Amino acid sequence: MARRKNVINTEIFADSTPKIEVEPEDFDTSLHMYLRDCKIRNLSEYTIQYYHYELIAFRGMLEKQGLSTRPNKVTLKILRENVILYMMEVMGRKETSINTRLRAIRAFFNYLEREGMIAELDNPVSKLKLVKAKKEIVQTFNREQIHDLLRQPNQNTFTGFRDYTILLLLLETGVRARELSDIRVSDIIWEDSQIRINGKGYKERLVPIQTTMKRQLKKYLAIRGDMNTGFLFVTIDDEILSSRQLQCRIAKYGRMANIKGVRCSPHTFRHTFAKMAVQNGADVFSLQKILGHTSLEMVRNYVNLFSSDVFDAHKRFSPLEKLL
Repeated sequence: MARRKNVINTEIFADSTPKIEVEPEDFDTSLHMYLRDCKIRNLSEYTIQYYHYELIAFRGMLEKQGLSTRPNKVTLKILRENVILYMMEVMGRKETSINTRLRAIRAFFNYLEREGMIAELDNPVSKLKLVKAKKEIVQTFNREQIHDLLRQPNQNTFTGFRDYTILLLLLETGVRARELSDIRVSDIIWEDSQIRINGKGYKERLVPIQTTMKRQLKKYLAIRGDMNTGFLFVTIDDEILSSRQLQCRIAKYGRMANIKGVRCSPHTFRHTFAKMAVQNGADVFSLQKILGHTSLEMVRNYVNLFSSDVFDAHKRFSPLEKLL
């Protein structure tokens, strides 16, 4: 009997290896796993809430249009036509709102691919681009409108004095609504004239405050008194003042002051802080640190919009002025 060859021909294994196919999870199971991963990665509560809200809304859009919600059934064509175009034409959403949802969808599907729950070739977001957003003029308050707003809170009441203090702090620091709601009494560093701000993505920053603001905060704390909660701004029921309540209060004062042509919101105060800071000579790096922007893009936008340098230069070289 002839001896067998001692070298194994590996080609015989090419077609005989059993292929194990994992049944893709349904949307709810996939979402649950993704949110658990977000918690494991220690993302902030607000970030997790954002993903949860946007992805549930995404599922609802698919269901409303009679489409499958199974992640492996979602294609790039569906994202373009049944998400982007649907939000544009049916829901009337702006580019920023659409991109907010697309970012959540993109993070979700990239997680599914990373975990092997969908194949790389089946990932619909691999070639998905955000909608090009139009650059809109940044709305800000003028000085008269700021004074009108500051006159609205009734400072003879706790809520009025609190709201007056909040308006001053928004103007002094340019912090976001959620950041302001999260401030604790212990975050005020009196000796250094700074407030510790819990920014996006657990990134803390120190924001300066000056004498007028420190004096106002001390008055407010005297009225607020000692409490079990450590949060700085509280309701009349001694509960934390939420960012939503803050937005409603500022909108109310805008109606009381009869302010037209500009949205009365915490974010408009943020833009107004940036405008006045630039006009008063703030540099881009200081502004970036105070506002908590990760890049200089938005800060440069503020400088381009609000700096008087371009106006002053044009005044010097205006062809028409020089001609006539």
